[in-house]
Amino acid sequence: MKRKREVIIGFVGVILCVILLGGFSLTITTMEEQTFAETVFPILQEDVSKDYVSESFVAVKALAVWFGVTLLIVLSLTLPATICIWRNRYPKWAAFLYLAAGATTLIGTQMLAFPLAFFFFIAGSLCLFRKITKSEGANYVSNKSRKSNIARI
Repeated sequence: MKRKREVIIGFVGVILCVILLGGFSLTITTMEEQTFAETVFPILQEDVSKDYVSESFVAVKALAVWFGVTLLIVLSLTLPATICIWRNRYPKWAAFLYLAAGATTLIGTQMLAFPLAFFFFIAGSLCLFRKITKSEGANYVSNKSRKSNIARI
């Protein structure tokens, strides 16, 4: 495998998405409204009165579900991208899938997770623009001798 950089950068993006988006989604969706009112609402309450706790809870819960759906879509895009880039088979398809995962991260989190999307954009760009010579491939066999013709004489 000669595309280790792309795979590692893609995995870093996936791991951070699972930790941040999945963690937020799991924490908020399992939370009850009373716990939300005691712990999260005071942090979010800047110009909102106490009368809007239930509306805020519904909005944050909807955001958490949206983050969870975004995470599932990102995972379903990065797994095929990693398979496509494995052994440098289909780098253009992998680039498309990584860039789609980055766009999904941006749109699905309403531009909140742009640092996470940045990892996918880097991996996709490397898949497109980084060239691997044929001599570096796993199945490359040279027909030429290591010595020059002058050295053989």
